[in-house]
Order: sequence, then structure tokens, then C-alpha cells
Amino acid sequence: MPADIAQEDIVAAIRDAPAPVVNTTYLADEMSVSRESLRDRLDELVADGVLENTEARGRGHLWWLSAGRELDE
Repeated sequence: MPADIAQEDIVAAIRDAPAPVVNTTYLADEMSVSRESLRDRLDELVADGVLENTEARGRGHLWWLSAGRELDE
């Protein structure tokens, strides 16, 4: 399932968000998938240099577009 979620859709959801940093729940709601099914895909995009993330002190993960990604566009 995670590979079925297009990178372009995730990037667009982050760009269109009200803030430049989003949490996993926000993205899952935007993609109409569970957080668990989205998490592997987000990790793949971090590994590919598309996204960056951090854990917010036990409250989940925050995601944003990497600077390199933004400079390429």
C-alpha cells in the first residue's frame, strides 16, 4: 500500500497545508489512508531526500519538504 501513495500527492499536500510542517495524522487524512499505512511511505521519502522529519517529544512525527527538494523545483 505505501508505494501506491504517489510522491507528488504527498508533496502537494504539504505545500498546500496551512503550515510548512505537518504531522502524520494531517497527511493520512489528506491521503485518506491510515497513519500506519502512510508511515512506511513517508520514511521512504525521507531516505530519498524528499522529506525531512522529527519526532515531537512522544507526540508523533512532523514532516516537511527538504531544502534540497525545494531548491530543485
